Parts: sequence; structure tokens; C-alpha cells
Amino acid sequence: MSTETSAPSQGLDWQKLLFSFEGRTRRSHFWIGWLICVGAGWVANFIPFVGQLISLALIWPNLAIAVKRLHDMGKSGWLVVIPWVACIIGGIAAVSMMGVSALSNAAALEDGDPAAIMALLGPAMGVVGVVLLVCLGFLLWIGLAEGQPGENRYGPNPKS
Repeated sequence: MSTETSAPSQGLDWQKLLFSFEGRTRRSHFWIGWLICVGAGWVANFIPFVGQLISLALIWPNLAIAVKRLHDMGKSGWLVVIPWVACIIGGIAAVSMMGVSALSNAAALEDGDPAAIMALLGPAMGVVGVVLLVCLGFLLWIGLAEGQPGENRYGPNPKS
């Protein structure tokens, strides 16, 4: 009988990955967590009422994995608010543009004029497109950028 003890397994700690804002996480673990959240959100869309609650609950794990990824890059976790602020400001701008366009083209909209409908939707869709690009750029930045080598103020390198 051997008295040697083997080193603990370096497996993925799912609870820490999805629910903790502490520490750092690798790019591969970020993408695994992100895909789990996207998949769970997609499935939740098919469940009436409960699906919306599940989607709201998925905000926490999404934020947790993004914050830990930012920590791995040596950045503050507060940078995670960038896409949220972009969505809020973009949503307000898009709705405002549609409202102003609807008020100024009310008569043409009542007649069902396709040009008036495009005038209503066109600028708002441009804003939505810019917001989507900001969110996609942020996702790719935190998902593809190299982490800081060695230890940083958020903890040890998750690769070691």
C-alpha cells in the first residue's frame, strides 16, 4: 500500500465558473460557460413565463464568467458594464428615433406607405446594428485576448 497522495484533479469547478466573481478564468473555460448560458437561454425561450425567469437568472452566470475573464486580463470587472450601457443607451435612442419618425410621418404611416415605414425603422435599425457590433466586439475581446502571465492582483494564473 502506497503512502503517497496524488495531486488533486485540476478539473473545471462549475460552481466557481458560473457563480463566483472572484479570481480568474481561462479563455476555454469562458467559452464553455458562455455556450452553456447561451444554450440554456435558447431552451428557456421555448418555456412560457418560466423561460423569462430562467433568462433573468442567467444574467448572474454571464456576468460572473465575464468578470473573471476580465480579471485574467488584469482589467477591472466593472468593464463588464460597457455592453449593458451600450444596450440601454442604444435602446433609448432607437425608440426615440422611431417615435420622432412616427410623429413626423403619421399621415404616410396611416396610408401604409412603405417609404414611411422604412423611414420609421431605418435609423433605429442602424442604432441596433451599432449596439450589436459593440456587444460582439466586447465578447470577442474578452473571449480571445490573452490573459496576463503569472499572478496578478486577482489571483494566480489559471493555466498553472
